[in-house]
Amino acid sequence: MKDLKSLHKRQKISTNHQFQNASELIPEGKSRCSQHKEELNLMCNTCNVPVCTSCVTGNHNGHKFSKLVDVIAQLRGENEKNIRDKTNEANQNITKIEDSLKSFDNDVESVIKAITDQSNNIKRIVDKSVSKMIALVKEQSTKEKDKLMKILSAAKSTLVAGQNLDRRRQDLDKTRPDETMVQQINKMKEEISKLDIDSLPEFPKISFDSKAVTEDDIRQLIGSYTLG
Repeated sequence: MKDLKSLHKRQKISTNHQFQNASELIPEGKSRCSQHKEELNLMCNTCNVPVCTSCVTGNHNGHKFSKLVDVIAQLRGENEKNIRDKTNEANQNITKIEDSLKSFDNDVESVIKAITDQSNNIKRIVDKSVSKMIALVKEQSTKEKDKLMKILSAAKSTLVAGQNLDRRRQDLDKTRPDETMVQQINKMKEEISKLDIDSLPEFPKISFDSKAVTEDDIRQLIGSYTLG
């Protein structure tokens, strides 16, 4: 440590650097250099590995360094922010999907009611055609709802995955820093980056256009609806 301080004092760029005892930052006996038997209190930014103060003037001479606890704190902060952003986005997507399902259900019911009301004007001769059209509306709307339900399920799965990662992150935050901490946090960072939030498709819509009723062509006079 004394040699490292002298080296910093001789260099203009680091003459004012302040030093802090590693024992204040990393628990004693938890992280020691296998070569020098000193505490691992620095992070070699060039090699991306924890090092001790003797490594600075040895195998890692000339490399760039940061405090290990600072690197861990930065990685923890990035992981927490990334998880929070993705879970927030997943929650927003779930809300949009659920709202769309409710609105779509209301629209479907409105179309069915419009078809039914129209059928009452045409009397008995159109009952069969009305029943067929309602069945078609329900069939096609069910398919569209099934698509939305799959998207909703995927969004919920993403949210659960994000929540599980967040619990793991919290558990990791409670552990004492050691030589494996950076590796564990970087691994979690990679898992977070793979947590994809799927973009939402165009939500289906449905409406009904009624027509004037005669008995010439029942199927054409019931009306039509659009879905998509």
